[in-house]
Amino acid sequence: MTVTRQLTGIRVRGLLGRFDHEISFPESDEFIILHGPNGVGKTMLLELIQSLSGTLSVPSIHRIPFGDIRLTYSDGSELEVSKAQQETLPLGEEFEKQIQQLLFTLQLPDGQELTSNVGLDIDEFNTARFRDWASRVLNLESLGNDAWLTSAGYTISTFDLISRYSDRLPLRALRGKEGRVNPGILNFLRENEVHLIETQRLLTLEDPDSNDLRRGSTRSSSVSKVEEFARNLTKRLAEALAENSRTSQELDRTYPTRLLQAHREFPSEEKIRERYSQQNELRKALTAISLLDEKVGQIVIPEKMEPWQRNVLWTYLEDTERKLSTFSEILDRVSLLQEIVKSRFLYKRLRIDRSRGLVLVSTDDDSELGLSMLSSGEQHELVLLYDLLFNVQPGALVLIDEPEISLHVSWQKRFIEDLQRIARLVKFRSVVATHSPQIAGKWISRMVSLGPETTD
Repeated sequence: MTVTRQLTGIRVRGLLGRFDHEISFPESDEFIILHGPNGVGKTMLLELIQSLSGTLSVPSIHRIPFGDIRLTYSDGSELEVSKAQQETLPLGEEFEKQIQQLLFTLQLPDGQELTSNVGLDIDEFNTARFRDWASRVLNLESLGNDAWLTSAGYTISTFDLISRYSDRLPLRALRGKEGRVNPGILNFLRENEVHLIETQRLLTLEDPDSNDLRRGSTRSSSVSKVEEFARNLTKRLAEALAENSRTSQELDRTYPTRLLQAHREFPSEEKIRERYSQQNELRKALTAISLLDEKVGQIVIPEKMEPWQRNVLWTYLEDTERKLSTFSEILDRVSLLQEIVKSRFLYKRLRIDRSRGLVLVSTDDDSELGLSMLSSGEQHELVLLYDLLFNVQPGALVLIDEPEISLHVSWQKRFIEDLQRIARLVKFRSVVATHSPQIAGKWISRMVSLGPETTD
C-alpha cells in the first residue's frame, strides 16, 4: 500500500540549547524555505528530521542538542521525541550510571498511542571491548581523546562514528527501559522517506563493505561526487538496457501469436505513418544518450499498404512502443539534466555515454574536457541536480541545506524554478534551508524566518 502521508508541521524546542522554532508546511505546498542567520540551527533541524525517518538513527538523534521535537502529518499522525532527564541504571551494588533517555510518543489517527524509551550509553565507546569491536568490524583505530583513525587515514570523532555507523552498533551501546524502539514506531518512520542533501556534497567517503572490513581490507578513499554520479549513471543506463532486453524478448516470443490475431478494423495508413514518425523522434532522443544505435529498428513503409501489411505494421508499432517505454523514465531525467546544464554552463555541455555516464564536452569544437574541468560552482550545480533527479524516491521529503553554495547570484535566482521542474517530474516535496534571499526570490510567501529569539 502506498502511503500518502505528508509532513505538515514542525515544532522544535531547545534546539542548540537555545532556540524554539515552529514551522507550518501546508500539504498543498511543494516546498518551503527556511531562512535565517548562521547559528540558529537550520542544519541541525534538517539533520534531526532526517534522523526521524526511514531507518531510525537513535545515536544521531542523541548527538543533536535539542529539548523536544514534534512532527505533524497530513493524516492526523503526530510524532514527538524528547530528551528526558537522565535515568540512573544500577550496574552492581556499588556503581550506578546516568544514561540520558529519548522518549518517543506516536499518536496515530485512530487514537492509538505508541511509546518507547531508549538511551545511549556513551561510556561504552570508551571501553576496551568496543575498541576491539571497532577495530575488527569497522577497521577503526582508537586514538584516544574522542578520536578514531579510519583506514583511509582521516580522523573522526566518536559522535561522527555514532552517526556514520549507527545501524551497526552493538546492542549494549543502546540502554534504557526498552532498549529498542517500538516496532510500530519504526514501521511508521520507514514509511516517511526523507532525502537529505548536505552542504558538503562534492566529496564522498567510500568505505569497503562489511565483508571487506571483516577481512581487514583497507580500500577506502575520498572521491569526487561528480565522478561517483557519472558511474552511477552508467549503472542506471545498463539497468534500463537490461529491462528493455527482457521486455523485447517477451514481446518477440509472443509476436507470431499476436500477429495472427488480426485486427477487426485495420488502422489507416496515415495513422501508421504518424505513429512511426513519433517513434523515430523518440529513437533519436535515445540514440543521443547512447541507449539505442542510430539505425537499429528502422524500417521502410510501403507507399501503398494492403490490409495484412497494415496489421503487421500496427502490431510491430505497438510492440515497439512498449519496448521504447522501458527507457521513458531515464530519458525524461537525463533530458532535463542536460537542458538545465546547457542553460547554466558556459561553453560546455553534457554528453551521455553508455560506458562512462557523464562526459563534459566543449561547445566550441565538441572536444572532451574531463569532469575535473568543472568549476566549484558548476560541480555544486551538477551534483545537486543529479541527486534530485536520480536519487530521490517518489513521494519523499527532500531536505536541501544551503543550495546557494558556490553558485552565482543569477543561478541562485533560478534555483526554485529548477527545483519545481524536477519535483514535478520525480514527485517530491522539499524543505530548503538558506542564507540567501536570492534563493527565495518571488517565493517570499513560502519563506519561514528562523530568528535568534531565545527561550530565556
